Amino acid sequence: MQRDDDKEAGGPWAAIQARSGVIIAAVGLVAWVALLWFMFGDVL
Repeated sequence: MQRDDDKEAGGPWAAIQARSGVIIAAVGLVAWVALLWFMFGDVL
């Protein structure tokens, strides 16, 4: 029961930890698209 209370008290931080993999993947995808854009933007 205490763990649930701690989780609720964490609020946004608990949600960020739960979805950290999705956040890291999204940031990586954006960085990869930006890399392609800066490398090949003139050609495209």
